[in-house]
Amino acid sequence: MSRPSVVLLIGAFVITASAVLGAHHSTAVNFEMSKEVTIVGVIKELKWMNPHSHWWVDVTGEDGKPVEWLIEFGAVNTMKRAGFPMDQFKAGDRVEITGNPGRRDRAVLLRQVLYNGVRLNPEMRR
Repeated sequence: MSRPSVVLLIGAFVITASAVLGAHHSTAVNFEMSKEVTIVGVIKELKWMNPHSHWWVDVTGEDGKPVEWLIEFGAVNTMKRAGFPMDQFKAGDRVEITGNPGRRDRAVLLRQVLYNGVRLNPEMRR
């Protein structure tokens, strides 16, 4: 393979990888940033991880059965730097979540959580 072909191939790979990574981290692509939704439910599962932390929250549906919602927010180090009290939350806790609705069903980008009468947000201090 000639040197110009190798350079062209590497360049194409870098451009493609950049586009894929940029799309993954774009909140505007995954969430309706101009809208807001509030749900109330019980934390089913928590995952404090990078690049995004997640909670799965059971919300009572119209039929009285639990409907699972995915709550997404910042990485562990981002949440720690912001002073978000991650160690306070556990499965079984009742929460009220406010945030931007996902473009896919039953997903929310966390903007605020009401927990034990206290409003917290993932960008508490920066």
